[in-house]
Formats: sequence, C-alpha cells, structure tokens
Amino acid sequence: MFEHKNLDGATHRVLPAIDAFINEEVLETREPKNGLPVDAAGRHQHGVAGETLVERFLPPETVGNAWSYDPHTPWWVVVVNPPHAGIVADFSKAKGGLYRHKWVTERNVVAYAEGGEEIVLDGTDYVLSRASDGQELRAASLMKLRNAYYSA
Repeated sequence: MFEHKNLDGATHRVLPAIDAFINEEVLETREPKNGLPVDAAGRHQHGVAGETLVERFLPPETVGNAWSYDPHTPWWVVVVNPPHAGIVADFSKAKGGLYRHKWVTERNVVAYAEGGEEIVLDGTDYVLSRASDGQELRAASLMKLRNAYYSA
C-alpha cells in the first residue's frame, strides 16, 4: 500500500483500484472550497495504467461517481506532463509510472475507456475498439466518442 506523509484519509487518501487496468490503487485528492466540508468537494483521482499516470475528476461522494450531465463514470485521461515532485509524483513512481509520458507517434494513447480500452488520437479523430463487441468507434471529440461508446 502506498504511504506518504500527506495522506490524512480526508483531503488525500488511497483507495483500492476498481478498474482492472489501473495498478492496484488510486490516489484521491479533495480540496474543499469556500468553507465547505471535505465530503462536499469534488474528487481528483490519479492512477497508473501500465506505466502511464492517468487522472479523472469525479463529483463529491454525496453526488456519486457520475456528473449530472453524464450518467457514466468519467474515463481516465493520460497526464501528458506528470508532476516531478509532491504526492502525485511519489504515488506515480511507487505504482510503476514513468517520470515522463512516452509519446508514440503511431499509437498516441490519450485516455482509457470504462473497459480499459485504449483511446488513441489518430489525426483529428479519437478512436477505440470497444471491448464488448470489438466495434471500432471514431469521433472528433472525447465527448462524442463517449456518446457513441454508450449508445449501443
């Protein structure tokens, strides 16, 4: 289990990874604003997929794991410029994340869908092969790709 001096169980905590493609644990940070309690703050989660640091933003726990405008849990997005110091950098290193994101021109992975499918930026399109049926989906934005992903 990841340990760090800043883990307090409230604003910084470690949770078991629910998604099989995320290495073991998720670092969750909550920063309350305007005097609100910690449980009313949005959640910023970091995980490591393979050797890549990824992140997603979730609503407060009182709301659930999906935002009001989208009934599905947010996808994990690649952190292109990982931090070099601090709790997120230490977490990434402890979970096998690379110091720098590997950019592979012919396979530019920018995010991961719900089933762990890699989302690749191919020219101007975001592309994935949906695990449930093997169908290739292609869209001009991640939001349009999400709509296509969940429409079937």
